[in-house]
Amino acid sequence: MLEVSDLMKNYGRKQALDGVDLRVEKGETVVIMGPSGCGKSTLIRCINRLTEPDSGAIRLAGQPITDLNLHELLAVRRKIGFVFQHFNLIRRLTALDNVAMPLRLQGVSVEEANRRAECALGKVGLGTKLQDRPDELSGGEQQRVGIARALALEPEIMLWDEPTASLDPILIGEVLEVMEELVQEGNTTMLIVTHELSFARRAADRIVFMDKGRVVEEGPPQQVFEHPTSEIGKKYHQLLRH
Repeated sequence: MLEVSDLMKNYGRKQALDGVDLRVEKGETVVIMGPSGCGKSTLIRCINRLTEPDSGAIRLAGQPITDLNLHELLAVRRKIGFVFQHFNLIRRLTALDNVAMPLRLQGVSVEEANRRAECALGKVGLGTKLQDRPDELSGGEQQRVGIARALALEPEIMLWDEPTASLDPILIGEVLEVMEELVQEGNTTMLIVTHELSFARRAADRIVFMDKGRVVEEGPPQQVFEHPTSEIGKKYHQLLRH
């Protein structure tokens, strides 16, 4: 489904990615964890080229993402949902219009875009908030609009960049609950960057630990949390014991 090979990215003198290799199978939920600054967000932003890698290869369903021109890349991005740390909602638009707008920009009819947007908002528990604007919604509800916006594209893969990082602790639970429900449906391949240990243990098929721009360990949650081999894994193991 997704293959990342020897991916490199530098920001000036700082090496963000140092030869990352990663494979994600169709329908798999993979959670990426590691300390701040280890390259997690850079990695998933490179997958749809929101960040341009310096070298290496990315293939999605056999298609070489790194070799595409802008027109080809825009077409492939329609298959990729992306949930950001920050909600990136248009404040003057309703929840329905925020979710439907990307579809309309792709040429989907207004009626079909609205239908898909309403369906997606229903999936994240906002079926009664269609006409609310972002300022009328809580932070958790705004993030759920962001999730619905990605879902409405009916993507083959969803990328999540620390989707609870901007939320108050009280609001994190409602977003994680929606994420778990979507994982359980099993319809979409998911690559999730998060620090939420309990969610990762419950929802992931596989955990990938990163440190200093490299993948240092990966495996099923029970294996890597209970019997870690990397220093990062051992730190998470200690956190879970306390």
